Amino acid sequence: MRAGAKASTTPYGAIGQPGASAANRVDAKTIRAFRRRVLRWGEHNGGAYPWRKSRSLYRILVSEFMLHRTQASQVVPVYRAFVAEYPNLDVSVQADIRRQRRLLGPLGLYWRSEGMLKALRALWIDHRGVPADYDRLLAVEGIGPYIAGAIVCFSKNVPVALVDANTVRVVGRTMGLMLQGEARRRKEMRETIGDLCDPSRPREYYYAMIDLAHNVCRPRQPECRICPLLSLPCQYGQKVMAPQRRRAEAK
Repeated sequence: MRAGAKASTTPYGAIGQPGASAANRVDAKTIRAFRRRVLRWGEHNGGAYPWRKSRSLYRILVSEFMLHRTQASQVVPVYRAFVAEYPNLDVSVQADIRRQRRLLGPLGLYWRSEGMLKALRALWIDHRGVPADYDRLLAVEGIGPYIAGAIVCFSKNVPVALVDANTVRVVGRTMGLMLQGEARRRKEMRETIGDLCDPSRPREYYYAMIDLAHNVCRPRQPECRICPLLSLPCQYGQKVMAPQRRRAEAK
């Protein structure tokens, strides 16, 4: 962020600025180690999905809508077909909506597809494009805090707290934050996720975090043994591994 520039605000703080009370939650040494380990893991294990190669605001928006509650492997063929036929917003909003619905059909969640198509048309009417501004994106019906933040972060490499099931699970488990109930709505969780975001490589950092959540820090049967955050230490992982250590020591 340029010196003196005004930061866009989000429900999680200012985009591009570290949390003011980071030291009250996680110490600076742990923050640096967390970022370093996530990024290093991502360099060797990150997924090569087609939307990650794009910096197009439109294509990132399309991918984020498609990925909602859907595995990335299922999204790949639908995403490729959709952007091949509708490569930009101009083409998309002039297309036959019935054809678009058929293309999106394999993903299920009819309301999600309708929400995306409605948002695309609203963006065309109001902006003649997809703005690279969090507040303007959030004002569009159907675009929530996560999708607005993801569009800005992944297109422009702007650091912002991206709070979803993946980041909540990884951060919550590692830092010992409560995950029961509406964890993503808790101020401590939102601010800790924002504090941990790497300000110099946010795009790579969050892509790595998402892949880590899917492949290692899974909701069920997590692979704590191979997690790069285990020895940070990850509070959840240490508890999971404790019985195995005791059995090994008893031999």
